[in-house]
Amino acid sequence: MPSGLDKLDFIPQALQEETPSPWRLEMFLGFVYLSLTIAAIALIAEFSPPKRAATFFSTVGMIAVWRYSWMMTHFLRAWVFLKHRFPTLRFDADEAGSRLKVEHVYAIVMSYKVDPVEYHAVYDALIKNVLDYGVPTTIVASVTSHRDRHLMKQIWEENGSPQNIEIVTQFQLGDGKRSAMAMALRVISRRAPSLNSVTVFMDGDIILEPGALRRTIPFFISQPDIGAITTNNDSVVSGDHITREWYTLRYAQRHILMASMALSKRLLVLTGRYSIFRTKYATDPAFIEMLDNDNITHWRFGKFKFVSGDDKSTWYYCMQRGVKMLYVPDVKAYGLEELPDRDRFFLSSKGLMIRWFGNMMRTSGRAIALGPATCGFFTWWALVDQRLSMWTSLVGPLLAVMFALILSPIYLLFYLVWIAVTRLVFSLIFGASYRRFSFLWPFLLYYNQFYGALLKIHMSFRLNTQGWNRQKVAGAKQINRLEVFSTVTLHATAFVLFAFVMGVVSGEFTMPDTTDIALTFRTLTWAGL
Repeated sequence: MPSGLDKLDFIPQALQEETPSPWRLEMFLGFVYLSLTIAAIALIAEFSPPKRAATFFSTVGMIAVWRYSWMMTHFLRAWVFLKHRFPTLRFDADEAGSRLKVEHVYAIVMSYKVDPVEYHAVYDALIKNVLDYGVPTTIVASVTSHRDRHLMKQIWEENGSPQNIEIVTQFQLGDGKRSAMAMALRVISRRAPSLNSVTVFMDGDIILEPGALRRTIPFFISQPDIGAITTNNDSVVSGDHITREWYTLRYAQRHILMASMALSKRLLVLTGRYSIFRTKYATDPAFIEMLDNDNITHWRFGKFKFVSGDDKSTWYYCMQRGVKMLYVPDVKAYGLEELPDRDRFFLSSKGLMIRWFGNMMRTSGRAIALGPATCGFFTWWALVDQRLSMWTSLVGPLLAVMFALILSPIYLLFYLVWIAVTRLVFSLIFGASYRRFSFLWPFLLYYNQFYGALLKIHMSFRLNTQGWNRQKVAGAKQINRLEVFSTVTLHATAFVLFAFVMGVVSGEFTMPDTTDIALTFRTLTWAGL
C-alpha cells in the first residue's frame, strides 16, 4: 500500500502493491538509531576534549549556523504560508469558484508506453475531474500506439460518452517529451482558445484525486495576477520499504520548499507532473518554442539543446516574464512511482538524481542571471543557495575525515553524532508538516544531501550530458579527448582547491610565511646564477 495514512479508494487496487506493515521494522530502526546515538554521546563524554576540538566545532558550526538558519527560514515561511496565508487564499478561491468558472479547460497528457491498467486509471481520474468541474474541455492525449487510442475511447464511453469533452489523440515522434508537448500545444493554439481558459499539463503516470480541478482552477479567478499553479504531490510506489520512504521524504521536502517559496508568489519549478497555466501563456509561440527547442550556450560545450527538464523550461519562461506562481498544498496529484531497476536502489536513485540535478544546474545559472529585480530577492537567493549548498554540504564530512586522520579518530564520532541528532530533528519537522515519519528518513536525508551534493558538483562540470530514462533519449556525450580531459581536470582542481581552503580555514593547513618564500626564491635565484 502507499506510504502514509491516506485511503486511496480512487486508485485501482492493482496499482497499490500490498506489502507487510512496516511498524515492526520502524520500531527496530528507531530503537537501534536512538540507542547508537545515545551510546556515541556517552562514549564521547568519557574522553576529554581532544586537541583543537574548539577549532573543529567553530569551523563546522559556522557553516552549520548558516545552513540551518536558511533551512529554518524555509520552515518558518512554510508555516506562515500553510497556517496563515493559504487559508485566506483557499477561502477566496472557493468563494470565487462558487460564482464563476473558466470558459474552457485544455489538458495535455504525455503517455509513453504506459501499462493499460495505469493508462486507464490516469485518464479515468482526469475525465471524472473534468465532469466534476463541468465546463467544455479538450484533452490532447499524446500516445504511442493504437491500443492507447482504443483504450481512450473505452474510458470515454465508460464515463457516459460526455459531449462536453473533446479528446484528441496524437502520436508522438519518439524523440522525447518536449516535441510531443509542443505538438499538443500547437493543436490547442490552432483552436483560438479563449483568454478565460486554462491548460493542464500532466504526465501519463499521474492520477488526480477527486475534485482536483474543481479545487485548483478557481485560484485563477480569485488571484488575477497568478499565471501558473502547481499542487502537492504524493506517490503510489512499487518497490521495497526503502524506496517508498525515499519517495515520501522527497515529497515531504518538496512540500516545505514549495510552501516557503509560494509566500513570494514564485516557485523553483513548475512540475510537469501536474501543473496548470493560463492558456494565454501556454499557447504563446515563445512558450511553445522554448519547450520544443530550449538550449543554452556553454563556454566549453558550445550550444546544445535540452533533452529533459521541460518543467524547468516552462518555469524559466514564467520567471523571465515576471509571471506569478502559486502552490496549492491541499490538492494532491499521485505519481505511480517505480525505480528504473527496483532491485538496485543505489544505482537507480543515482540515475534519477543525475537527471533531476542536471536539469536544475542547466537552468539555474540563467535564472540567477535575471537578477533579484526580476526574480524577487528571496527567490533569487534561493537559486544562488542551490549552487552554494552543493559545496557547503561537504564541509562537515571533509573536516571530520581531515581531523580524524591528522589528530584523532574521535572527530568522526563527533560528526556522526552531529548528523544523527540534526537529521532526526529535521526529519521530525518534515514529518510533522507532511503527517508522516519514518526512522529511515534521517539516513535518507543525509544520503540525499551528501551524495546529492557530489552528484550536483559532478553534473555542474558535465552540463551537456543528458538522458531520459523511459524513452532512452540522450543528449551529447563527452567523447572528445580534450573535452574529457578538461572536464576531469576542472572537476579535480575544484575539489583540491575546496579541500585546501577548508584546511586553511580550519587551521589544519598553514600558509607559508611570505618572508620564507622570499628567502627561498632569492637563494634559488643566486644558485642559478
